[in-house]
Amino acid sequence: MEQTFTTGLLQAVTAFNAFLWGAPMLILIVGISVYYTWKLKLIQRHLFHAIRLCTLKDRSAGVISNFGSLVIALAAMVGTGNIVGVAAAVSTGGPGALFWMMLSAFLGMATKYAEAVLAVQYRQKAPSGEYVGGPMYVLKNALNMKKTAAVFALATVLMGFADALIQTNSLVDIYGSVYGVGAFTSASVLIVLTGAVILGGVKKIAAVCKGLVPFMAIVYIVLCVAVLAVHWQKIPWAFYTIFTSAFSGSALLGGAVGITVREAIRYGVSRGVLSNEAGSGSGAIAAAAAQTPNPVRQGLVSASTVFWDTLVICLLSGLAVIVAGNWQEGTHFGADLASVSFGSIPFGKELLLVSLTLFAFSTLVGWSYYTEKAVQFCIKGRVEYPVRVLWLCVMALGGFLSPKLVWELADTAIAIMCVPNILALWLLRKQVVQITAQYLPDELKAK
Repeated sequence: MEQTFTTGLLQAVTAFNAFLWGAPMLILIVGISVYYTWKLKLIQRHLFHAIRLCTLKDRSAGVISNFGSLVIALAAMVGTGNIVGVAAAVSTGGPGALFWMMLSAFLGMATKYAEAVLAVQYRQKAPSGEYVGGPMYVLKNALNMKKTAAVFALATVLMGFADALIQTNSLVDIYGSVYGVGAFTSASVLIVLTGAVILGGVKKIAAVCKGLVPFMAIVYIVLCVAVLAVHWQKIPWAFYTIFTSAFSGSALLGGAVGITVREAIRYGVSRGVLSNEAGSGSGAIAAAAAQTPNPVRQGLVSASTVFWDTLVICLLSGLAVIVAGNWQEGTHFGADLASVSFGSIPFGKELLLVSLTLFAFSTLVGWSYYTEKAVQFCIKGRVEYPVRVLWLCVMALGGFLSPKLVWELADTAIAIMCVPNILALWLLRKQVVQITAQYLPDELKAK
């Protein structure tokens, strides 16, 4: 009975997502990115300057430093989606999904910039004295669209809890397949570690992320490079396959149904947004808390997160899965496919487990903050501690759900977030351009 219910729910959610992530949604996400890339005169060209700005110290109004907001945003972004989500995109959308993921990420840097600019411009002080912001505050304070702001906030809460399920589920899945560790044991350890951090508030979260995020990124990049080095002869073929299947679909072995171009685009863009959050607006919640002299500086800093998350880490993940995994058989999905791919090198599965643990932990920490701020917007007052406790309880459920169901639920939540956020980005497009013209020249001279 339980399995029948889960199967039915999965089919229903998958069908709903096929509607949500149809052509209109893809046009909205890619369209707003193309628009801002054009109107901001290829803001992506300032990437390396933006990376340098991340290291500047400032005593402007805000709760955490530029670097602190950067690492919280990266902590929330760089999660199991960068490993399991990319593997899932390849297994369901073929290698061509990686092409569309990279293209949407490059364009999405402009969207991420605009989201952060608006978040800082229209942020406000909470009763606790800290600055809070994000698309819900932009919709309320700049456009007086209080109901639409509430929809975004509720979708963010849904996405936050879905992310708690995703991270726990992915980790429990791979711990069980590699070491045979029970779901209860691995979920309990993760809950205890996460609780020790998030119960300390945003400053504790930022302090932990400053040390954790760079370390875990380096470990995983080295692991991916090692896999590519072992299979170096297949790298040219991998790039060829990524490009050709992006426009022609992919054939699967073993009599399985082939993957269409539409599926490649759908899973490439949706998994890309789920990973780098450009278009969903969630990263702007961390940007609003930053100590920054003007909105443009934080916009540039936020745009750089997409580069690290997708154009570096997700690209390496995808290449490793394509050259070392057996995605063409159509029998492996998500964490299972990633495990097979990294298991092609000595201690690969063990190092993958270390990376997944660090990624899951960092994302849980980052998204707990986003969820907390979204709930705070909906329910005025001090709700931080109850939300953190509830967050830990939801994590416990993640170890016992179907991986495919968990990922589909996340796709649903992030699609709902995208609509009001993109609406705000469009209605306030002139303000973003004006603010950029006002502050960008001085920021490009910043030492």
